[in-house]
Amino acid sequence: MFDKRAVFLILIIVSAFFANQIYAQGPIIKFDVDTADFGVIADGDTVVYDFWFTNIGTDSAFINQAYPACGCTYPTYTQGKIAPGDRGRIHVVFHSKGFGGQNLVKEVIVINTGPERYARFKVKVINKAFQEDLENYKKQMEVSSKKHKKRKQNKV
Repeated sequence: MFDKRAVFLILIIVSAFFANQIYAQGPIIKFDVDTADFGVIADGDTVVYDFWFTNIGTDSAFINQAYPACGCTYPTYTQGKIAPGDRGRIHVVFHSKGFGGQNLVKEVIVINTGPERYARFKVKVINKAFQEDLENYKKQMEVSSKKHKKRKQNKV
């Protein structure tokens, strides 16, 4: 007599093995950093970043298209064949004009001969006026701190 549970378990293991073999074949790009943090920038600034990747698959990869989520981001990418083990890049230029006062997460969708990938970046864009106020405040705090230290030294 056979145990139905054992047959079911063997079928699951064999299916998982073949699914893994099918997925492991072909081109697969893996980003060194898939989400970059641009930090805090002023409204109107431009940020440039390179997302480097490696083809960890078994076949050559070709980037067919890299398109941004909006018109504020302009990507370019490695052209031609990217052999297994070779590196390529997605070059991203982000224009922050009009995004003052916002925390953003943007992405570039990378269409290639393997599974679709995303190169994401996050950024906090502050208004220029706020940036100037912040810089003036920091200067005032430095002057105040120096005065306080001087008074403390004079008392001793």
